[in-house]
Amino acid sequence: MTSLPDWNLLAAAVFAIFVLYFLSRMFYRPLQIILKAGCRLLLGGAAILLFNLVGAYWGITVGLNIYSTLIVALMGLPGLGMLIALTFIV
Repeated sequence: MTSLPDWNLLAAAVFAIFVLYFLSRMFYRPLQIILKAGCRLLLGGAAILLFNLVGAYWGITVGLNIYSTLIVALMGLPGLGMLIALTFIV
């Protein structure tokens, strides 16, 4: 006698695959934006840290905090230049 597959289990597995597919489609864009922003923040912090290592020889440093990192992450190198200029003004 052959054993028939359990149709309830098969239907549940197919339903779970569809649910995972739709959830991944729904959360793909927001997750991509969050990951991109996180990478930019890490690179901004690394740029400030690298500048502080090099700028220490000339006595120029930029404070490494969330606000300066956010400025460098959003503006890039011009943001770092602006922070350097602000250290001379203040």
